[in-house]
Amino acid sequence: MTGASAIGDGIVQIAVPMSHNPLGSTLVYAMESPSGLILVDAGWDDAEGWEGLTSGLESIGHSVSDVEGVVLTHFHPDHTGLCGRVREASGAWIAMHEADHTMFEKMSSGHNREWMDDQLANLARAGAPEADRIAFEKAAQGGPPAGPESAPDRVLTDDETIALTGRDLRVVFTPGHTPGHACFYLEDADVMFTGDHVLQKTTPHVGNFVYPLEERDALAEFMESLRRVQKMDVTRGLGAHGVPITDVSGRTAELLDHHEERLDDLYRSFEGNEFTVWQVAAIMKWYRPWADISPIGKGMALSEAAAHLRHLVARGQIAQVPGTEPARFALN
Repeated sequence: MTGASAIGDGIVQIAVPMSHNPLGSTLVYAMESPSGLILVDAGWDDAEGWEGLTSGLESIGHSVSDVEGVVLTHFHPDHTGLCGRVREASGAWIAMHEADHTMFEKMSSGHNREWMDDQLANLARAGAPEADRIAFEKAAQGGPPAGPESAPDRVLTDDETIALTGRDLRVVFTPGHTPGHACFYLEDADVMFTGDHVLQKTTPHVGNFVYPLEERDALAEFMESLRRVQKMDVTRGLGAHGVPITDVSGRTAELLDHHEERLDDLYRSFEGNEFTVWQVAAIMKWYRPWADISPIGKGMALSEAAAHLRHLVARGQIAQVPGTEPARFALN
Protein backbone atom coordinates (compact mmCIF):
# COMPACT_ATOMS: atom_id res chain seq x y z
CA MET A 1 0.00 0.00 0.00
CA THR A 2 1.49 3.35 -1.07
CA GLY A 3 0.34 6.88 -1.86
CA ALA A 4 -2.37 9.11 -0.47
CA SER A 5 -6.14 8.80 -0.62
CA ALA A 6 -9.14 10.71 0.67
CA ILE A 7 -11.11 8.30 2.85
CA GLY A 8 -14.06 10.49 3.79
CA ASP A 9 -14.90 12.84 6.67
CA GLY A 10 -12.15 15.23 5.56
CA ILE A 11 -9.42 12.67 6.27
CA VAL A 12 -6.51 11.87 3.96
CA GLN A 13 -4.60 8.65 4.51
CA ILE A 14 -0.91 8.55 3.50
CA ALA A 15 0.88 5.22 3.45
CA VAL A 16 4.47 5.96 4.48
CA PRO A 17 6.65 3.01 3.36
CA MET A 18 8.57 0.86 5.82
CA SER A 19 10.16 -1.69 3.52
CA HIS A 20 12.31 -3.31 6.22
CA ASN A 21 9.23 -4.34 8.19
CA PRO A 22 6.60 -6.97 7.24
CA LEU A 23 3.88 -4.44 8.09
CA GLY A 24 4.97 -2.58 4.94
CA SER A 25 3.95 0.94 5.90
CA THR A 26 2.71 3.25 8.61
CA LEU A 27 -0.62 4.90 7.83
CA VAL A 28 -0.37 8.62 8.52
CA TYR A 29 -3.57 10.67 8.57
CA ALA A 30 -3.87 14.35 7.59
CA MET A 31 -6.68 16.79 8.36
CA GLU A 32 -7.16 20.50 7.77
CA SER A 33 -6.44 22.77 10.73
CA PRO A 34 -6.75 26.53 11.23
CA SER A 35 -3.08 27.01 10.32
CA GLY A 36 -2.56 24.21 7.80
CA LEU A 37 -2.58 20.49 8.51
CA ILE A 38 -2.54 18.22 11.54
CA LEU A 39 -0.92 14.82 11.07
CA VAL A 40 -1.62 11.75 13.15
CA ASP A 41 1.84 10.09 13.35
CA ALA A 42 4.67 10.69 10.89
CA GLY A 43 6.29 7.44 9.72
CA TRP A 44 9.72 5.79 9.65
CA ASP A 45 12.75 7.99 9.08
CA ASP A 46 14.55 7.00 5.90
CA ALA A 47 14.68 8.29 2.33
CA GLU A 48 11.82 6.07 1.18
CA GLY A 49 9.62 7.12 4.10
CA TRP A 50 10.30 10.83 3.55
CA GLU A 51 9.49 10.50 -0.15
CA GLY A 52 6.26 8.70 0.70
CA LEU A 53 5.13 11.38 3.14
CA THR A 54 6.10 14.41 1.05
CA SER A 55 4.75 13.04 -2.23
CA GLY A 56 1.54 12.01 -0.48
CA LEU A 57 1.02 15.55 0.81
CA GLU A 58 1.83 17.00 -2.61
CA SER A 59 -0.75 14.74 -4.27
CA ILE A 60 -3.49 16.43 -2.20
CA GLY A 61 -2.26 19.93 -2.99
CA HIS A 62 -0.16 20.48 0.12
CA SER A 63 3.48 20.62 1.08
CA VAL A 64 5.16 19.37 4.22
CA SER A 65 5.69 23.06 5.02
CA ASP A 66 1.90 23.28 5.57
CA VAL A 67 2.01 20.99 8.60
CA GLU A 68 0.98 22.84 11.76
CA GLY A 69 1.41 19.95 14.17
CA VAL A 70 1.90 16.21 14.55
CA VAL A 71 0.01 14.25 17.21
CA LEU A 72 1.74 10.98 18.01
CA THR A 73 -0.07 7.87 19.11
CA HIS A 74 3.12 6.60 20.79
CA PHE A 75 6.91 6.70 20.82
CA HIS A 76 7.80 3.83 18.45
CA PRO A 77 10.07 4.86 15.55
CA ASP A 78 7.64 3.88 12.78
CA HIS A 79 5.39 6.63 14.22
CA THR A 80 7.91 9.26 15.40
CA GLY A 81 10.84 8.85 13.01
CA LEU A 82 10.05 11.61 10.50
CA CYS A 83 8.99 14.20 13.10
CA GLY A 84 12.37 15.93 13.06
CA ARG A 85 12.29 16.43 9.28
CA VAL A 86 8.68 17.63 9.40
CA ARG A 87 9.47 20.16 12.13
CA GLU A 88 12.57 21.40 10.28
CA ALA A 89 10.54 21.91 7.09
CA SER A 90 7.48 23.51 8.65
CA GLY A 91 8.14 24.66 12.22
CA ALA A 92 5.41 22.24 13.35
CA TRP A 93 4.92 21.32 16.99
CA ILE A 94 5.18 17.62 17.92
CA ALA A 95 2.87 16.27 20.61
CA MET A 96 2.90 13.02 22.61
CA HIS A 97 1.34 11.82 25.84
CA GLU A 98 3.55 12.55 28.83
CA ALA A 99 3.93 8.87 29.79
CA ASP A 100 5.79 8.16 26.52
CA HIS A 101 8.20 11.12 26.69
CA THR A 102 10.66 9.22 28.89
CA MET A 103 10.38 6.16 26.66
CA PHE A 104 11.24 8.27 23.61
CA GLU A 105 14.30 9.69 25.36
CA LYS A 106 15.56 6.19 26.12
CA MET A 107 14.95 5.03 22.55
CA SER A 108 16.70 8.02 20.99
CA SER A 109 19.73 8.06 23.30
CA GLY A 110 21.72 5.61 21.19
CA HIS A 111 23.01 2.07 21.61
CA ASN A 112 26.25 2.28 23.59
CA ARG A 113 28.20 -0.23 25.67
CA GLU A 114 26.35 0.68 28.86
CA TRP A 115 22.99 0.17 27.15
CA MET A 116 24.08 -3.19 25.77
CA ASP A 117 25.42 -4.37 29.13
CA ASP A 118 22.07 -3.49 30.71
CA GLN A 119 20.22 -5.42 28.02
CA LEU A 120 22.40 -8.51 28.43
CA ALA A 121 22.05 -8.44 32.22
CA ASN A 122 18.30 -8.10 31.83
CA LEU A 123 18.19 -11.12 29.52
CA ALA A 124 20.27 -13.11 32.02
CA ARG A 125 17.74 -12.30 34.76
CA ALA A 126 15.05 -13.67 32.45
CA GLY A 127 16.99 -16.93 32.14
CA ALA A 128 18.18 -16.47 28.53
CA PRO A 129 20.97 -18.94 27.68
CA GLU A 130 24.41 -17.51 26.89
CA ALA A 131 24.12 -18.40 23.19
CA ASP A 132 20.91 -16.37 22.89
CA ARG A 133 22.46 -13.42 24.70
CA ILE A 134 25.40 -13.47 22.29
CA ALA A 135 23.02 -13.66 19.31
CA PHE A 136 21.02 -10.72 20.65
CA GLU A 137 24.17 -8.62 21.10
CA LYS A 138 25.21 -9.23 17.50
CA ALA A 139 21.73 -8.45 16.14
CA ALA A 140 21.10 -5.33 18.23
CA GLN A 141 24.16 -3.32 17.17
CA GLY A 142 23.55 0.05 15.56
CA GLY A 143 22.28 3.52 16.29
CA PRO A 144 18.88 4.58 17.58
CA PRO A 145 15.98 4.28 15.10
CA ALA A 146 14.77 7.81 15.92
CA GLY A 147 17.10 10.62 16.88
CA PRO A 148 16.63 13.40 19.47
CA GLU A 149 15.80 15.83 16.65
CA SER A 150 12.40 14.11 16.49
CA ALA A 151 11.69 14.66 20.19
CA PRO A 152 8.18 15.93 21.01
CA ASP A 153 7.88 19.47 22.34
CA ARG A 154 4.25 19.38 23.50
CA VAL A 155 2.61 17.17 26.12
CA LEU A 156 -0.81 15.66 25.50
CA THR A 157 -3.23 14.84 28.32
CA ASP A 158 -6.28 12.62 28.38
CA ASP A 159 -9.45 14.31 27.05
CA GLU A 160 -7.49 17.27 25.65
CA THR A 161 -8.74 18.61 22.31
CA ILE A 162 -6.67 19.63 19.27
CA ALA A 163 -8.28 22.25 17.06
CA LEU A 164 -9.02 21.28 13.47
CA THR A 165 -10.92 23.38 10.94
CA GLY A 166 -14.43 23.66 12.38
CA ARG A 167 -14.06 20.63 14.66
CA ASP A 168 -11.87 19.04 17.32
CA LEU A 169 -9.72 15.96 17.75
CA ARG A 170 -9.94 14.50 21.26
CA VAL A 171 -7.13 12.64 23.05
CA VAL A 172 -8.14 9.25 24.46
CA PHE A 173 -5.41 7.84 26.73
CA THR A 174 -5.02 4.12 26.01
CA PRO A 175 -1.90 2.75 27.75
CA GLY A 176 -0.87 -0.82 27.11
CA HIS A 177 1.00 -1.13 23.81
CA THR A 178 3.22 1.57 25.35
CA PRO A 179 2.85 3.39 28.69
CA GLY A 180 1.68 6.56 26.94
CA HIS A 181 -0.23 5.30 23.93
CA ALA A 182 -3.08 7.59 22.89
CA CYS A 183 -5.90 7.27 20.38
CA PHE A 184 -7.51 10.32 18.80
CA TYR A 185 -11.28 10.65 18.46
CA LEU A 186 -12.78 12.76 15.67
CA GLU A 187 -16.08 13.41 17.38
CA ASP A 188 -18.09 14.96 14.56
CA ALA A 189 -17.46 11.94 12.32
CA ASP A 190 -17.41 9.27 15.06
CA VAL A 191 -14.00 8.12 13.83
CA MET A 192 -11.12 7.05 16.06
CA PHE A 193 -7.47 6.97 15.03
CA THR A 194 -6.41 3.90 16.95
CA GLY A 195 -2.64 3.86 16.33
CA ASP A 196 -1.38 0.46 17.44
CA HIS A 197 -3.99 0.03 20.17
CA VAL A 198 -6.61 -1.63 17.97
CA LEU A 199 -5.74 -3.09 14.56
CA GLN A 200 -8.14 -5.02 12.35
CA LYS A 201 -5.93 -7.98 11.41
CA THR A 202 -2.94 -7.76 13.76
CA THR A 203 -2.78 -8.35 17.49
CA PRO A 204 -0.86 -5.38 18.96
CA HIS A 205 2.28 -6.15 20.92
CA VAL A 206 2.00 -5.73 24.69
CA GLY A 207 5.20 -6.15 26.67
CA ASN A 208 6.98 -5.84 29.98
CA PHE A 209 10.69 -5.23 29.40
CA VAL A 210 12.22 -5.50 32.88
CA TYR A 211 12.93 -9.03 34.10
CA PRO A 212 12.06 -11.09 35.98
CA LEU A 213 9.07 -8.83 36.79
CA GLU A 214 8.47 -5.11 36.71
CA GLU A 215 5.98 -3.04 38.64
CA ARG A 216 3.98 -2.03 35.58
CA ASP A 217 1.27 -4.52 34.55
CA ALA A 218 1.21 -3.69 30.83
CA LEU A 219 -1.40 -6.29 29.94
CA ALA A 220 -3.79 -5.02 32.62
CA GLU A 221 -3.39 -1.50 31.21
CA PHE A 222 -4.00 -2.72 27.68
CA MET A 223 -7.12 -4.70 28.55
CA GLU A 224 -8.58 -1.82 30.56
CA SER A 225 -7.87 0.54 27.65
CA LEU A 226 -9.64 -1.88 25.29
CA ARG A 227 -12.68 -1.84 27.56
CA ARG A 228 -12.66 1.95 27.59
CA VAL A 229 -12.65 2.14 23.79
CA GLN A 230 -15.26 -0.63 23.60
CA LYS A 231 -17.66 1.40 25.75
CA MET A 232 -17.30 4.41 23.44
CA ASP A 233 -19.08 2.42 20.70
CA VAL A 234 -17.06 4.08 17.92
CA THR A 235 -18.41 3.61 14.39
CA ARG A 236 -15.09 3.49 12.49
CA GLY A 237 -11.51 2.90 13.54
CA LEU A 238 -8.43 3.89 11.54
CA GLY A 239 -5.30 2.10 12.71
CA ALA A 240 -1.68 2.82 11.87
CA HIS A 241 -1.35 -0.44 9.92
CA GLY A 242 -3.73 -2.46 7.80
CA VAL A 243 -7.34 -1.97 6.81
CA PRO A 244 -9.98 0.20 8.53
CA ILE A 245 -11.81 -1.26 11.50
CA THR A 246 -15.51 -1.45 10.71
CA ASP A 247 -16.59 -2.71 14.15
CA VAL A 248 -14.33 -1.23 16.82
CA SER A 249 -16.31 -2.64 19.73
CA GLY A 250 -16.35 -6.08 18.15
CA ARG A 251 -12.63 -5.98 17.44
CA THR A 252 -11.80 -4.93 21.01
CA ALA A 253 -13.86 -7.88 22.24
CA GLU A 254 -11.84 -10.21 20.00
CA LEU A 255 -8.57 -8.85 21.38
CA LEU A 256 -9.77 -9.25 24.96
CA ASP A 257 -10.80 -12.84 24.26
CA HIS A 258 -7.45 -13.52 22.60
CA HIS A 259 -5.49 -12.45 25.66
CA GLU A 260 -7.76 -14.33 28.05
CA GLU A 261 -7.15 -17.47 25.99
CA ARG A 262 -3.38 -16.91 26.08
CA LEU A 263 -3.51 -16.40 29.84
CA ASP A 264 -5.51 -19.60 30.30
CA ASP A 265 -3.10 -21.56 28.09
CA LEU A 266 -0.09 -20.25 29.97
CA TYR A 267 -1.64 -20.95 33.37
CA ARG A 268 -2.33 -24.57 32.38
CA SER A 269 1.27 -24.96 31.19
CA PHE A 270 2.49 -24.38 34.75
CA GLU A 271 0.78 -27.48 36.15
CA GLY A 272 3.61 -29.50 37.70
CA ASN A 273 6.27 -27.16 36.25
CA GLU A 274 8.52 -24.27 37.18
CA PHE A 275 9.64 -21.84 34.47
CA THR A 276 11.95 -18.88 34.05
CA VAL A 277 10.61 -15.93 32.06
CA TRP A 278 12.65 -17.14 29.07
CA GLN A 279 11.12 -20.61 29.32
CA VAL A 280 7.65 -19.04 29.49
CA ALA A 281 8.37 -17.32 26.18
CA ALA A 282 9.67 -20.55 24.66
CA ILE A 283 6.50 -22.53 25.50
CA MET A 284 4.02 -19.91 24.31
CA LYS A 285 2.58 -20.01 20.78
CA TRP A 286 4.01 -17.52 18.29
CA TYR A 287 3.77 -16.87 14.56
CA ARG A 288 6.54 -19.43 13.99
CA PRO A 289 8.40 -22.05 16.07
CA TRP A 290 10.53 -20.56 18.87
CA ALA A 291 13.77 -21.92 17.38
CA ASP A 292 13.04 -20.11 14.09
CA ILE A 293 12.44 -16.67 15.59
CA SER A 294 15.21 -14.09 15.12
CA PRO A 295 17.17 -12.82 18.14
CA ILE A 296 15.35 -9.47 18.04
CA GLY A 297 12.05 -11.27 17.52
CA LYS A 298 12.76 -13.43 20.56
CA GLY A 299 13.38 -10.26 22.55
CA MET A 300 9.94 -8.94 21.60
CA ALA A 301 8.31 -12.31 22.30
CA LEU A 302 10.06 -12.42 25.68
CA SER A 303 8.59 -9.05 26.64
CA GLU A 304 5.10 -10.18 25.64
CA ALA A 305 5.52 -13.43 27.58
CA ALA A 306 6.65 -11.39 30.59
CA ALA A 307 3.51 -9.25 30.33
CA HIS A 308 1.28 -12.32 30.47
CA LEU A 309 3.29 -13.79 33.33
CA ARG A 310 3.17 -10.47 35.19
CA HIS A 311 -0.61 -10.41 34.86
CA LEU A 312 -1.00 -13.97 36.16
CA VAL A 313 1.12 -12.98 39.17
CA ALA A 314 -1.11 -9.94 39.71
CA ARG A 315 -4.16 -12.22 39.61
CA GLY A 316 -2.57 -14.43 42.28
CA GLN A 317 -2.47 -17.49 40.03
CA ILE A 318 1.32 -17.67 39.65
CA ALA A 319 4.09 -16.83 42.15
CA GLN A 320 7.84 -16.45 42.05
CA VAL A 321 9.69 -19.38 43.62
CA PRO A 322 11.80 -18.01 46.53
CA GLY A 323 15.57 -18.29 46.28
CA THR A 324 15.80 -19.14 42.58
CA GLU A 325 18.25 -17.44 40.23
CA PRO A 326 17.42 -16.81 37.51
CA ALA A 327 13.94 -16.43 38.96
CA ARG A 328 11.54 -19.27 38.42
CA PHE A 329 7.76 -19.23 38.68
CA ALA A 330 5.15 -21.81 39.62
CA LEU A 331 1.45 -22.16 40.41
CA ASN A 332 0.49 -20.23 43.50
